[in-house]
Amino acid sequence: MNLATARWTSTLLLGVLLLAGCDQNNSEPAAPAETAEVVATVNGSDVTQSDLDAYLQGLQTAQPGVEADPATALNDLVRLKLIAQKAEQEGIDKRPEVQAELGWQRTNLLVNTLMQERMSDMTFSDKELKAEYEKQLAQLSNREYKARHILTATQEEAQAVIEQLDGGADFATLSEQESTDPSAPQGGDLGWFSPEAMVPPFAQAIKQLEKGTYTKQPVSTQFGWHVILLEDTRELEPPTYAEVEERLSGILSNRALQHYIKTLRDEAQVNIKLKAQAQDP
Repeated sequence: MNLATARWTSTLLLGVLLLAGCDQNNSEPAAPAETAEVVATVNGSDVTQSDLDAYLQGLQTAQPGVEADPATALNDLVRLKLIAQKAEQEGIDKRPEVQAELGWQRTNLLVNTLMQERMSDMTFSDKELKAEYEKQLAQLSNREYKARHILTATQEEAQAVIEQLDGGADFATLSEQESTDPSAPQGGDLGWFSPEAMVPPFAQAIKQLEKGTYTKQPVSTQFGWHVILLEDTRELEPPTYAEVEERLSGILSNRALQHYIKTLRDEAQVNIKLKAQAQDP
């Protein structure tokens, strides 16, 4: 895991919100009459202030910084409710594929809400955060590499490139002529990068080179066969604790959530009947 903040976000879909508002007989009980202020009725079905507030919150989530007009939003809700009522009259809500989709939307909303609430309750001490900081530093490379490469479709083509380089051919020129990589017009220049940015075989090969040398054997990756020239290296200063403190908290939160989910799985009775059984990652 790298220094990245774990984000759990929920998506508020207008259709879901509308159906939740117009179907007062679903699994969620209607609010008591004294607390559910009715702001509109549509063919006898109430639109409450809580419906409008939820809709406004959805608009704010979709367009941060744009203040929604409550009157306009209420008119939108009325139109949506009319359309939903018509859909119900035509039996669309009873279709199996619609029922399945509504079920998934409900599940996603419940999952995201629970995860957000658990994350909001999480706090970590300076000791825990600094311990994670040291752990992350140990995993990060503080060296960057500047390199060029020539990518070929076959090992034989890459070996032929190496033979030309051994004979004194210019690497950049040869890359322009032989490489199939998008970097070919730039002489195979990859700029500065950390090993973590490259696929493992490429990263391992670059670490073994000395400045000014190229790989004497083709390097195989899922992209093809590479001949790599290391031009330079440089040492980087790691980020300070203060610079990444918030991201460290995100890493610990995400790890705690993964542990929580694993605990739920371990304590549950799960019976998977498919031949290819689902496995925890």
